[in-house]
Amino acid sequence: MHRTLFHALLAAALLAASPSPGPGPARAQTLTPAAAPPVVEARVVAGDVPTLQLTVAPLAPGEGRPRPRVIEIVLDSDRLADALLGGETDQLWQDIGTVSGVLQEAGGDRPWFLMRSEAPEPGKARIGIANFDLNAREDESTPVSAAARPLHVVLPLRSGERALTLRVSAGASLDAMSAAATVEAPVERPAEADDEARVRFGADTEPLTALAMGTPVTLSWNITGCVQATLSGPVDYREPSQAIRPDGTVCAGSKRVLALGPATYQLTAEITGRGGSRVNVVIKRTLTLDVRKLDQFANLILTPPSVLPGGTVTARWYIRELPADERREAMLAWTDLHGQRRLQRLRASPGQTVSGEMNFIVPASPGAADAVVRLQYGEETIERAFAIEPWQPAGRSPVASGALRGMAFAGGRLVLCGENGIFLSRVGAGGGIDGNGVGRTNDPFPDFVREPIRVSDRPATEAKAEALPPDALRIQDAACLAVRAFDAERVVAVIAAGNAEPGTPGYAEMTLIAPAVLSATYPATLTDDPIDTARPQRRDYQIGVLRGRIVVQVQRGPIDRATDLNPRSSIRAFSISENDIRTGRAGWRGEPLLGTPELEPQYGWHMVDGFGNDRQSLFLVNEVTGALSRYDAPINAALLARARDTGSPALLAQAREDIVLDDPKRATDIAPHLAPLLAGGPLVNVGGLLVALGAEVSYNPYTDKWQQGAFGDNARVGSVAAYRGDDEPRLWLVNPDGQRSSLPVDSPRLFSADYFESRQLAAIPYFALGARVTVKSRQPLTLSTDRKTLIEPLSESIESIICSINEKETPISVVVREYRMLYPDRQFDLIGESEDQTINVNKTHFGRAQWDQTVSSDPCVIVRIEPIPVTGN
Repeated sequence: MHRTLFHALLAAALLAASPSPGPGPARAQTLTPAAAPPVVEARVVAGDVPTLQLTVAPLAPGEGRPRPRVIEIVLDSDRLADALLGGETDQLWQDIGTVSGVLQEAGGDRPWFLMRSEAPEPGKARIGIANFDLNAREDESTPVSAAARPLHVVLPLRSGERALTLRVSAGASLDAMSAAATVEAPVERPAEADDEARVRFGADTEPLTALAMGTPVTLSWNITGCVQATLSGPVDYREPSQAIRPDGTVCAGSKRVLALGPATYQLTAEITGRGGSRVNVVIKRTLTLDVRKLDQFANLILTPPSVLPGGTVTARWYIRELPADERREAMLAWTDLHGQRRLQRLRASPGQTVSGEMNFIVPASPGAADAVVRLQYGEETIERAFAIEPWQPAGRSPVASGALRGMAFAGGRLVLCGENGIFLSRVGAGGGIDGNGVGRTNDPFPDFVREPIRVSDRPATEAKAEALPPDALRIQDAACLAVRAFDAERVVAVIAAGNAEPGTPGYAEMTLIAPAVLSATYPATLTDDPIDTARPQRRDYQIGVLRGRIVVQVQRGPIDRATDLNPRSSIRAFSISENDIRTGRAGWRGEPLLGTPELEPQYGWHMVDGFGNDRQSLFLVNEVTGALSRYDAPINAALLARARDTGSPALLAQAREDIVLDDPKRATDIAPHLAPLLAGGPLVNVGGLLVALGAEVSYNPYTDKWQQGAFGDNARVGSVAAYRGDDEPRLWLVNPDGQRSSLPVDSPRLFSADYFESRQLAAIPYFALGARVTVKSRQPLTLSTDRKTLIEPLSESIESIICSINEKETPISVVVREYRMLYPDRQFDLIGESEDQTINVNKTHFGRAQWDQTVSSDPCVIVRIEPIPVTGN
């Protein structure tokens, strides 16, 4: 009722003063009552920040240029908040429409100006509302808005405890205003509990914040004593709000929306006051919707991140509590071996958590593969990509290298070792090389060339041997027997000794080469067996580096090992430190653990080094039996501590060189059917992974497991490979026919999906087997072995047995001793002996817990061995 009275008073006051329409803000003093003034509603809303809220009705549309309109409101200035009073300005009117939160309009171009000025009366302020800038010149050039939308103004107040009295006038310009009408702005009564109960707003779906994408939701409301209401939010793509009109005194209805993302819906209801109160109450209700996106309840993981053409990718997925939605189902999409797109439905039930994995082979032709796997659920998709890394051909090398013996990388260059000498390729350190030996180049694999390598002077020693002839110092021309990277700048090479004569003490020499500066140390003669030219031998050399010590293994045998293996086959191994090479000392040390009779068979072994922290381990794998053993070189802890305490580089180098190999640990053997394939290509350490390119298998020393893969068909029998592991890892391969290729290796997982590098190698026990040993003898026997074992006495007793003595069954008394024995999976003899040495017994372990018969000097000795589990070393 109070709004109706206000409208009547204001209309009566303004109708008499309404100006005639004109092209711009008019200055005429005559008013035309035909134009109806805008309607202004006002109320004071209490709260933490009390406000004066004004509503201005839109102007009625007319023909031609919009008509100017001005509404002036005069009120007590001490009620206005400081935000509306501050700031000096040289303008008559201060724009307060820019104060945050003041103008509440629908958006678009600014249809109304809200401005403030001092009133002529003391203690009063003027608020000007106009559809043009009140500071602008009042002529036809002044922009005038159509003001076709309602204006909502929220003016912050100092206090909201009492009502405000406003004087409102209107006109076409400030010079043509109507007589002022008094408008009361009552204080809006806060909503009470029973008022809240009169407004109901809800939805037909729960929970609202975990909906499936696209779920239809019906919002419904019921408001009693409704004056008017508004539903705001994404109710329609055209309008952000929907007006709700009452049917009598009730506003009831519903709206169907789709859950497509986070959304907030607000119902603002104006209801009548209780008990006939003339003050209406505004109540707001809010609902928030949100969807569970696919990546919130599902995931897809691909391993490895990159594969070679024809490699295998494993897709693992999980779906947690799939939403109930009959319109959609979970699918997995990928490209198969033949380049065809495949789809597979995943067994996922609503409300359940499921997981699974699938292996698929990528096409051998990279261009036919879509290197993406997708987990689809309706219109939502989780997409994961993997990389396909093909070998990059570099052409055929024209150099006459002869049979290839190895290749290594150091100092930005590849060093190719062949029977006709040593050749270099400037591949660069970290992605290329420039004229100075560092930097980058666009060619990942330049051709090999033979370059002269300067040999340093012969070291001064107390006992000097005769100098080698000049032609022996042409390192690049000597037949190369083996090569291996020693550090980032140098390689170690074994070359054929010059002018080797029958009976000479060695056949080969070793040198350290710095390829970036084309220099080498003076060769050190390898202390090998004398050469017998009457019985030609095949000698295969291998090099390994353990910390600061260089190991050379020589596998010797007849030229045709396939038809003649014995008795001339044997394996010998030696090691030397860098310091011994540099000073010219005869520092060769035999390494019996890497030779016969420790190794069986006596040929077909491949050495791969550089594993673990500070190159602490190397592996030997046999292409005949598939046996794999790891050799560790623990550092001298006391010497290392002294080096760290003193900061002495010399002591640190000594600690890394004065190492002793541990007994070999038997790692997981390669499958017997794959072992012969090891000879089909080189074996190389790729970032801590042992990769056999010919057999297309890899061994992960951090898990002690072999894994088959697809490494391409580039490798051949007699191929050589080298790996650079820096900021741009790359693998190079050269075939016996000179074909060169390279492969970028973002991660060793390119060859093994389960590879996760760490500094800790797998804990492979030396004592791999266990047994309970029972010995019965007429005299107590003491057990020992010719290899490191652990033998612990368990019990001792006396019992009677029947023994055949001189073909006569005779009862005798024997001592029964029981032992727990932990032993390596290697061949050795278990030996027993009485204190007076009159009784001796021997039992041979062949390997894999297989034992020979007992051999004893006393026929009454019984040795029984029962396997037991090994729980730790």
